[in-house]
Amino acid sequence: MDNLVTFAIISILIVLAPFVSKITKIPIVVVEMILGALAYYFGIFKHSEAFDILAEVGFLFLMFLCGMEVDLRGFKQLGKKFLKRAGIYFLVLYVVATSAVLILKLPPIYIAAFPVMSLGMIMALIKDYGKNMPWLDLALKVGIIGELVSIAILVIINGSYSYGLTIDLYKTLAVLLLFLLVIISVFQIGKILFWWFPNLKLFIMPYDDANNQDIRFSMMLFFGLIVIVIWLGLESVLGAFLAGMIVATFFPYKHELVHKLNDIGFGFFVPLFFIHVGSTLDLSLILHTPSLFLHGALIVVAMISLRLFSATIAFRSYFKSAKNTILFALSDSMPLTFLVATAALGLQLHAMDQNTYYSFLLAAIFEGIIFTIVIKLVYNFWKIK
Repeated sequence: MDNLVTFAIISILIVLAPFVSKITKIPIVVVEMILGALAYYFGIFKHSEAFDILAEVGFLFLMFLCGMEVDLRGFKQLGKKFLKRAGIYFLVLYVVATSAVLILKLPPIYIAAFPVMSLGMIMALIKDYGKNMPWLDLALKVGIIGELVSIAILVIINGSYSYGLTIDLYKTLAVLLLFLLVIISVFQIGKILFWWFPNLKLFIMPYDDANNQDIRFSMMLFFGLIVIVIWLGLESVLGAFLAGMIVATFFPYKHELVHKLNDIGFGFFVPLFFIHVGSTLDLSLILHTPSLFLHGALIVVAMISLRLFSATIAFRSYFKSAKNTILFALSDSMPLTFLVATAALGLQLHAMDQNTYYSFLLAAIFEGIIFTIVIKLVYNFWKIK
């Protein structure tokens, strides 16, 4: 009964979040985290095992939806010139981040956290400004690659902290490499198979389907690949993301499937995850520890500085304007979902303490609020002559 009451209260918060977001102009993800923090602080709901499990499913479903933004066939159209610029961007990003972490003697988890990327807020910006904006179009393309890189880094970090520099770490990395090779082979075999037997796609996901076969197959892929990667000792995020990529790559004709899954995810599971994240914030401790706000602000400054520097080196000649370069860097500096995920993983692996975890969550909230406002100001008031 207690679980049902908790979910009923959370459902009310999920319904309220869009209204609060619309009134305050704060990104809905940030609103959900704040509502979760306030509701838990005032004792409106409590944590339970069922809530924790469903929140984990919500996060994995979000990664599944992010994977659906990646159509591997589209990578061929990006061109060598773009991939070269993107390669320079990521190289500068990780080299500078690693150097800063070593110089400042920060925990190694920061090497993964500072350059981390996520498509969530980029997709929200596309809804507001349109995909035809050069800075947003580039942010989406770079974000897709960045999300893949971020997942790989998270898997490596997980192995490093779990096993240390032992043979078990190298076994995990070998399993990861072997698994990725198998997935690449599956993609190639699937491509040939569907070319020879085009009706096989329609058998799996018919055009006109009264039984929601597309949803059923997607859920089978989602949970099936998650179970496989966990069994292999890899990060569950990888399985969810790959499941989304498979759906996007092989079944692009099912346009309504994306809308269906987005409705399911962003209508319940994803908001529940962010409310859960907010509820892990100890507001009493945070309000009485100003240093957490300072630490969160410093993380924000480090992340935007890192991206501004890297974007200037890699894409200055591409944009030919400081405005678009800055807008790109800002749009790339709001990896709310993956920053939260990295912090959660760091806490779980004891790679960071509780206070650092809170600082990262505060940084995610600051980025979501401040950078969306700054983007709007730069976009509207900075006129290119």
